[in-house]
Amino acid sequence: MIRHLRLFALGACLAAGAAHAQAEPFAAARGRGELVVGVPYLAPPPEAGAKIRTPDGLDAAAAERLGQSLGLPVRLRQLSAEQAAAALATGEADLVLADGAAGLPASVAAQATGYAVRPKAVIRSDTRLRRPDDARGRSVCMAEAATASRALAQRWGAVVRTYRVPSDALVAVREGSCDIGLVDDAVWEPLMRFPEWKKFSSTLSADGDRHERVWLLRADDSASRGWLDQQMRDWNRAGAWKAMTVKWARDVAFDVYLDQEVPDCHG
Repeated sequence: MIRHLRLFALGACLAAGAAHAQAEPFAAARGRGELVVGVPYLAPPPEAGAKIRTPDGLDAAAAERLGQSLGLPVRLRQLSAEQAAAALATGEADLVLADGAAGLPASVAAQATGYAVRPKAVIRSDTRLRRPDDARGRSVCMAEAATASRALAQRWGAVVRTYRVPSDALVAVREGSCDIGLVDDAVWEPLMRFPEWKKFSSTLSADGDRHERVWLLRADDSASRGWLDQQMRDWNRAGAWKAMTVKWARDVAFDVYLDQEVPDCHG
């Protein structure tokens, strides 16, 4: 009788342990020892000896923050929203950051982030550019990753110029080789708080759609979905996205400072 009770207790413990393991969020990532996150764009790595600069947007920062919460290092992969379902199903990615959740298959779930942006112009204050129509025929610069900015500038009829990283595009604006720079509106305000950006704090009237970044993950992974939903609630309560925009602006402002060996040519 006692032996049977011991066996029953042991079986119950094993079952509970198995259930706990199955309920662990991002179990595959934990087993692998790293969190693999798909992002829409990865800038080409700098050549040997080249400067390392802040990438466009907050995708990398958000992925790193999520990895820290899981206690895992993060590896980024370039994946489009169309590639997400296959990558998630095969385990090539644990989750994917995407620009919206339209047209997803039933196997993929979307988790809202609460972080939505649209492009905003960076212009010298002593110009008369104020409306989107004023951009027609003008040079508009942005990072290669800023696809929404590129599409908006093309719609304006502007001459589009893309750069590997946002600081390169902003240096072009400061040095006068580009009329307008475009960055996400969420990072525009913290960037303009720096004194050296005061004379570049003019902008165009708001235009273009606002897009929310969403996390994509397997729909059948209820443990990860529940954990991620709670994380996004915690981030929004704690002002995590705002903190990331402030850090991005500070880092990019420093990148520009390092890249500009002399004051902008307009004095």
